Amino acid sequence: MKFGVLKDIKVGEYRVIATPAEVGAIVGDGHEVYVASNAGYAAGFDDAEYAAAGVTVLATNEEIWATCDFVAKVKEIEPSEYDLMREGQYIYTCIHPAGHREEVDALLEKKVISITAEDSHRYGSPN
Repeated sequence: MKFGVLKDIKVGEYRVIATPAEVGAIVGDGHEVYVASNAGYAAGFDDAEYAAAGVTVLATNEEIWATCDFVAKVKEIEPSEYDLMREGQYIYTCIHPAGHREEVDALLEKKVISITAEDSHRYGSPN
């Protein structure tokens, strides 16, 4: 599977969904991993650290969306990203469906497989 780490574009978001060590484990399991350039920079991880973990660094988020079967990021999908999604693509991110009807509609329209990050850990979500 081609796994992609997106650079979060939400204003004020500086986290990254996966560290170099985490994506290195995914590479070790036999998957291809791609990271958008500077995806982890604000969180303290540079592109060279991702490359050293066996990851391919791509210049833009658009390249990640176009290349990868599975994409992941921290925050909600922004309206500017809706047209980048494609049918059958896996998306792992925070969605908060009750508060983001437009986003849910876009996910359904594009026929993606989405997993809400906030509901996938052992404590569930306060949302």
